[in-house]
Amino acid sequence: SSRPALIRLIHLGRPRLSMHRHTDTFLLLCSILVAQVSAADRAFEALRKAIEHIPGGYVDERLGLLSPAPCGAARGLGIVRKKRTSDIENDDVLFKIPIEYQLTRQLALSTLTSIVPPDVLQRLPLEELDDAALLVLLLAHEKGLGKKSKFKAYIDTLSDSVDGSGCGWASESASDFRKLPRQVEPEDVEAGLAYAHRVSNGMASDYGEYLAKSAWPKDWKGEDASQALLWALCTVSSRGTAANQTPGDDEGGTGIRLVPLADMANHDLLSAGFIELSGTERVTDGGFVDAKDSDAGTFVIRAVWGADWKTKALDVGDEITVGYNLPYYGAVDWYMSLGFIPPEVSEQKDEL
Repeated sequence: SSRPALIRLIHLGRPRLSMHRHTDTFLLLCSILVAQVSAADRAFEALRKAIEHIPGGYVDERLGLLSPAPCGAARGLGIVRKKRTSDIENDDVLFKIPIEYQLTRQLALSTLTSIVPPDVLQRLPLEELDDAALLVLLLAHEKGLGKKSKFKAYIDTLSDSVDGSGCGWASESASDFRKLPRQVEPEDVEAGLAYAHRVSNGMASDYGEYLAKSAWPKDWKGEDASQALLWALCTVSSRGTAANQTPGDDEGGTGIRLVPLADMANHDLLSAGFIELSGTERVTDGGFVDAKDSDAGTFVIRAVWGADWKTKALDVGDEITVGYNLPYYGAVDWYMSLGFIPPEVSEQKDEL
């Protein structure tokens, strides 16, 4: 939408501006747009370095941000340059995100247990919270740590505003019911917003005072931590990824994690999904990689397409998408959690 707006502004200003002022205005607006793109690209490159700093971490050198994304989203993950080096080991692997650079239930429990007083933990056991609630608390805390957080590079890729974090109940359209998808009613948004505030206020009351706050934006630093937790709730709602409860063990139940960079991939029904390594994969046994025990829990995406996992040749400008695998989500569920409704979802309205 930026490009048409820029063109309109130039045309509207043309009768009132000299050529010199018109050129200056054009250059200024272009500079603003380039600066915005460059900031996002710099954040992506910082995230790449953070991931590759972890043993086993890998990001294909061709990957970067596509703005706008071919799928129609404002931003997406894709191929932005040709490959400069030969990398046979990771031939069709586009990235590997080790468990050490994921936000998990286990990490949340160990981190939060160290900062919440024992008497509070006895009265309000963290173990009784589900994965999503723990990740909300952990993300808000890591945001407050600023440069001291090992996830700073990841957090810098996230929007600071609730309405920029992807969930439908906090999106711009939620404030103007005329912009809502036809499958979503105003009551759905109102119920979702009320629930989100109830949850964030409750967590702020229970645990908010113990979270790191120094790096939070100024408008988050009120009497409690509810605004920060509302932001974290929106982020986890739209970016949380299903994963094995025990890293690498697909028989131990399902949990939720935040997986940096992986959560930048937009949805496409025909795309393959993420792969979580068990650490036992071997090429000789038909695997696509020789994994180590330390690779258990690593998230991988390959350059493959569809249910039959056919290898796909990628060119500059191609977007990397994954199938989100949410067969039980209806239109309202998609919109409220992720901020959009995919074309394959039935138009029948679901209950919240």
